[in-house]
Amino acid sequence: MRPNRSVALAFLLGALAVAACRVDSAGPSPYARLDPIVDSLFVGDRIPPPAVTYYDGTGNSVSVSPLQVNWSSTDTTILGVDSLSGRMTGRKRGHAFLLATFQSVQGIALVVVSNTLDLTLLLDTIYLMPNDTLRVPVAVQKKTVPPAPVVWYESTNKGIYTIDSASGLLTAVALGGPVPYIVHADTIADSGAVQVLSLTDTTGGKFFFSVLGSVITHVGGPISAVNYARSDVGLAFRLRGIYAPSGTTLQVVQITLPDSVALAGAYGIDSLSPAEAAAGFSRPVSICAPPRPWALWSARSPSITAYSRLGGQLGIRQIVTVSNGQAISGTFSYTAQRADLYTDPHGLLTVRGSFVAPLVRDPVGCR
Repeated sequence: MRPNRSVALAFLLGALAVAACRVDSAGPSPYARLDPIVDSLFVGDRIPPPAVTYYDGTGNSVSVSPLQVNWSSTDTTILGVDSLSGRMTGRKRGHAFLLATFQSVQGIALVVVSNTLDLTLLLDTIYLMPNDTLRVPVAVQKKTVPPAPVVWYESTNKGIYTIDSASGLLTAVALGGPVPYIVHADTIADSGAVQVLSLTDTTGGKFFFSVLGSVITHVGGPISAVNYARSDVGLAFRLRGIYAPSGTTLQVVQITLPDSVALAGAYGIDSLSPAEAAAGFSRPVSICAPPRPWALWSARSPSITAYSRLGGQLGIRQIVTVSNGQAISGTFSYTAQRADLYTDPHGLLTVRGSFVAPLVRDPVGCR
């Protein structure tokens, strides 16, 4: 099973935050922007560089010829780059930064290199309660199709969970784990982990999530949920998970619903803009009187926050009674737009996760 991939995230966040600040800067400093800021290619592919625009800090901009730029890669074992032309070569699976230097300023793009047959687990670790079901999410890429790759799934411990070999539908059978699950795609395979939990009180919740886009991370940590008093009438709901090991970039996943959660089922996730999120500093309206269901993903140092777009879903599989409250299990999936790249389609992130969380009631909340 894979470990949390946090080191790569810290590097990605730092470099992309610098790029984003230069893109949106209103100050006098010049900056360069690459378009697109996220690109991809297969191992062995050779593609031209992104377009470069130079902003001089006084409101003027100019399109720069690739031959005027000094090009480099942060990892030449993954991404080879011709320093004069900027032409990129995919060398091995992974991600690296393409750096473009012009007039002593630097533009940055994230480049993902995939194998000609590539398999990515979208949930490296899956958390469930007994009797929960979940369809294992994966992404498979193949450079030459047809034929499409044949994908199948394998359980390594049927006493803890079973999995349908064709569909990937996983069913939790009994407490235990983490134990591996295996996904095959033609001649390649990858493995993740399954852990089946049963909380005894309102502590000990766990979740794992992935973020894909201009940020790449696959990590997990503690999670909890609360039905809390709104500032007007009734109860709202919040699910909040945190990844914050010592010395790494803190990350938060938060899903807020305008009404309390009392039953298992599917709850839609709508959009929220940065302006709506900022309304009401000490008692944010988006939290104390949520206008609609919404979600976010955020990271600290540097600060990046992405707010949900319409079309996501929170799925509550079970709600059970435990000491001092309840416990819930489920999944979430939504797209979120980075606030620092809110008008850029490349600022869109995909967030997925599974969880087992304590659920408590807070009658004070925002009142």
